Amino acid sequence: MEKQKNNIKPNIRDKKNNARLYPIYKMFSWDLIFYYAIAFVFLVQTKGLSVAEVMLTDALYPIFKVILQIPALAVIDKKGKKKSLIIGNLALGLYLILIILSKNIIHVAIAGIISAFAFAIKNVAEPNLLYDSVTQRKGKGMYAKLDELGARNYYYLDGITSIFTGFLFVVNGYLPIIVSLIFVTISIALTTCFKEIYPINKEKTKTMVARIQEYKEEIKTSFKFIFQSKRLQAIMLFAFVFEGIVYASYTLREGLLNEMKVGAQYFAIIISTLTIVSGMFVALQDIIDKKFKNKALTVMAVVYLFSFILIGICADFINNWWISLILCLVLFALQYAIQSPHHVLLAKYLKSFASAKMRVKIDSAFNLVKSISEFGIAMIASALLSKNSAKSTFLILGIVFFIVMTFVLQWMKPRFGLKAEEYNEKDIKFKEYKK
Repeated sequence: MEKQKNNIKPNIRDKKNNARLYPIYKMFSWDLIFYYAIAFVFLVQTKGLSVAEVMLTDALYPIFKVILQIPALAVIDKKGKKKSLIIGNLALGLYLILIILSKNIIHVAIAGIISAFAFAIKNVAEPNLLYDSVTQRKGKGMYAKLDELGARNYYYLDGITSIFTGFLFVVNGYLPIIVSLIFVTISIALTTCFKEIYPINKEKTKTMVARIQEYKEEIKTSFKFIFQSKRLQAIMLFAFVFEGIVYASYTLREGLLNEMKVGAQYFAIIISTLTIVSGMFVALQDIIDKKFKNKALTVMAVVYLFSFILIGICADFINNWWISLILCLVLFALQYAIQSPHHVLLAKYLKSFASAKMRVKIDSAFNLVKSISEFGIAMIASALLSKNSAKSTFLILGIVFFIVMTFVLQWMKPRFGLKAEEYNEKDIKFKEYKK
């Protein structure tokens, strides 16, 4: 362990301070509060961006995350977890200020770079700071309990405040963003109260070049495993097609609601309610896995993509506004109900049959594939939205990717979802096989 390696005895009082503070910190800081429920409407109605331009900035964000991952790790190495979190939350505040001041898509894209950097730091430093701060004897149990408490507090706070987001937007379009900035300011103040448990070991701090080389080797090793494992090839191909569709669907849904002239005050309530639906249905992953077994991903993907087609039909061919809206909302809820179990099951399947060391490498490769998928499909959606309505884009993407996914699922069938004894050794065990 880090403590044993450095022969440093941490201050128990500092650890207790961090452990008590962390759930409160996470409640305010896990993600932006008072923002996402109205972010799309703000960019379209207040800032004048088109739906296609919003989708374009969404497409660039995954690429920013990949590029900035290594610099973020270098900052954490050099500054330590506490100071890095201060930098991350300050960057998040700067992101909101840039969004407020933005006048075109270039400004929003620059703000997106700042946001990607902020979360690249926070996503690594936050869980590691907590793990440093819980006792070693009960570390794992206390870590999960405190992290879960913080997440639950965040959902309560975000859910309650999001109800009022749309109404504030009607008063003034900038008010929700300003309130979100106030919450980020609270996060920064809370971050300064943390204690650094382990001092920075400057001798072991890695240079940027070393970080890049390490990342390249990790990706190279993981893809060697993937190229020799038909099972992992199947999962990665599925992810390459499906993850981008799920990612693009968020902006598409919001674009359709905007197209259907849903008021801002109701817009925020709808998005908040759908998020709650997603949280409620995450527990379905176990039921889906047991019922459909090796066909779980197939069922979820088929239903999800077919719902794209139905949304396009309901929005385009039903003349009654209320009936059209209600049917679209029901289909939106179905998509949100599928998304959470899908993420959990996919993560579970990725880690099956792999050693602890290889799981980390497979995750790195998967995150890269996922980011490329999100970028590529969001770019396609942006191009379609620049020439078509959101409802037509739903229909086109639904039909095209339903056909593509049909071929992908057929190719996956003999390669994925088998029993352990049915797999070739190369599929589930990594070796440096010679060509």
